[in-house]
Parts: sequence; C-alpha cells; structure tokens
Amino acid sequence: MSFLLMNKNKPHSKRPDRVTMISGFLKNEIGFDSAQVAQYVSLSNSHKENMKKLFDSLRSSKDKQFTRLAAGNFSDSTMDAVASQSATNQKMVEMLMFNHLKNIRNICKPNQLAAFDSLFARILNKKMPTSSSPDSRKKTPK
Repeated sequence: MSFLLMNKNKPHSKRPDRVTMISGFLKNEIGFDSAQVAQYVSLSNSHKENMKKLFDSLRSSKDKQFTRLAAGNFSDSTMDAVASQSATNQKMVEMLMFNHLKNIRNICKPNQLAAFDSLFARILNKKMPTSSSPDSRKKTPK
C-alpha cells in the first residue's frame, strides 16, 4: 500500500506528456520553429486551465441535474430542459476545443497551413470514429 502512495504522483510510463508529444509533432510534421513551439506551449497551458475550469463547472451542474429531474417528477418538460442544458454544455466544450485548434492554426506560417489542415483532419478522424465506421467497433487499449 505504501508503495502505491509513494508512487502516486509519478507517471505510469516513460511516455512524454501531451504538450511535449504535440510540440514534437508540430515541429517534425508541420515544421514549427522554436518560436512557434513556444507559442503553442503557452496556448496549450492556457487552454488546459480553461478546460479545467469548464469541466469543474460542468461537474457541478451535472450533480444538480438529477435533483432537478426529481424535483420536476421526471416530467417531459423537465427532461427536455435538462437535456437542452446538457447539449449547451457540450457545445461549450466543443467550441473551446475548436477555438484552441484555430489558435494553434493561427501560429502556422502560410506555407504550413496545408500540412496542418491535412494532418489534424486525419488525427481527429482517427480519434473520433463515427458509429457506422469499422473503427468504431475496435476497442482501443487504455
């Protein structure tokens, strides 16, 4: 037990953190220079903080949803209102992510834009398979 507690804050693998991995990708695949990488790191840190605040807020509102449903006797109108709020919350998450990608794209020099657009489209498609695609039925290792 003490071994687990002592190693609590240590990474589980020697894999680099997300910012380091993406910085390397931007440098090697898109051609970012050191100034662009530094801009990306700054953007990423800010984005991470913004996402943390948003998810903390959403966690709080998620906790209140069941209470609201119960108070409304699970009426259709209450369920619709809670579902609408959930959709609005999801839209906020998506917009924050899209704006982050846009901000990274804005760091690109004109000759890097085509590579950025092409590579990020492929990466996003790999991470977000549709329910009808063959990839959606594959289990991803955790």
